[in-house]
Amino acid sequence: MLSNGRKNILFLLRHLIRRNPFVLRRAAGLQAREHASAPQQLARQATLLRATLAAARRQLPRYAAIALPPADADPLAWLRTHYPVIDKQDLLNGRATLYPRAGKRRPWWPAGKTSGTSGTPLEVFRSLDSVMWEEAFHLQAWQWAGYTHGAQQAVVRGDQVCAPGQRQAPYWHQDPFGKQLFISTRHLSASTAQAILDAIAASRPAILRAYPSACFDLARHAERLGHALRLPAVITGSEPLFPLQREQIERAFGCRVFDTYGMAERVAFAAQCEAGYYHVQPEYSLVEILDDDNQPTSDFGHVVGTTLHNHVMPLLRYRLSDRARWLPGECPCGRHAARIELSSGKVEDQLYDSEGTAVSASIVTFAFKGLAHIRKSQVAQTGPGTWVVRIVPEAGYAEADTVALESNFQRYISDRISVSIQLVEDIPLMPSGKYKWVSQEWPGARR
Repeated sequence: MLSNGRKNILFLLRHLIRRNPFVLRRAAGLQAREHASAPQQLARQATLLRATLAAARRQLPRYAAIALPPADADPLAWLRTHYPVIDKQDLLNGRATLYPRAGKRRPWWPAGKTSGTSGTPLEVFRSLDSVMWEEAFHLQAWQWAGYTHGAQQAVVRGDQVCAPGQRQAPYWHQDPFGKQLFISTRHLSASTAQAILDAIAASRPAILRAYPSACFDLARHAERLGHALRLPAVITGSEPLFPLQREQIERAFGCRVFDTYGMAERVAFAAQCEAGYYHVQPEYSLVEILDDDNQPTSDFGHVVGTTLHNHVMPLLRYRLSDRARWLPGECPCGRHAARIELSSGKVEDQLYDSEGTAVSASIVTFAFKGLAHIRKSQVAQTGPGTWVVRIVPEAGYAEADTVALESNFQRYISDRISVSIQLVEDIPLMPSGKYKWVSQEWPGARR
């Protein structure tokens, strides 16, 4: 692991990129435009979309022959008429045409990497400008929860701030530049919860940002210990937030939870307002909700998004597996951005280590990042602390990939699990047409 000094240097670099004056100015602009009328928001979205279509024509061979919308044309209608819906498989199969430079990333382009719920690794190239815009949108969402720039935060989102095998506190690191106390999610357990809760309380955070599953586990420990930690607000994201988790977190910490919705591809972003509704941010992306035939629907349908700021690798009409529906009418909060209702799920596939500690599905994705030659994967718990990783290999998969994957689980996930890798022909689909990326298959699993 890095020394504290080197960690602080990395935090300083992150802070200079994500919280610089340009980002703060953008966040202030977003906040100033929150109550703009729907026509005003659509006009700004159209301007951003024109720039995105031009970037796609310039950067991506797939779109080079598609004419740009004339000055008097509606670019939103032009997008829906001239650009087909694509999905993750299209990106995986079309790297030569849907990526810039035939899929060869420049060193200064950050890469968003994910295994996602489908279990197939994917990377998306990003511009530094889009990274700064991303932070501005999050600053805006945090402000809805009462956060003001410069206030202290506590963060329980999988950051690796100490070695996985570490057996004594501190299991956290204070970022002196961003005023963030980063907690090692991998070390959260019944035996460490008291010290972690004490550290969070001592830092007096204005908000706690967390994966829902990690915060749920922290809240259960807090209630079990009768800990006095009370928080002004909790902001969750990166995973579905289930009602049971929300109730537990709000009860344990005496505050409201403000959830956010996003994904590694950055084609949609929604945040909960003070009234509890998810608002789709119209300057972040253009969001459509389409049925199985790629037609607009007022019922639950696929979330389809078009990026508006990533001119390195624009994603146009990118369909997610996530489902949602539009909510009609005005929001009591007074904002005019469209509202959505996300399709709910069940906490039935939570995985646990040998000590019964919940392991975030978002953290599990870390084991797959940087690995190639994997077409599909599924992580299943089959016993107490016993996990099986089923791999449908691509051409080129070798024993070295298996060794790297096993090592990644011990290094990045937990040393309190026993992992075996199985190569399989395919992974069975559920009746819905999807397959489980994480699967709880042990009858004795704690619910």
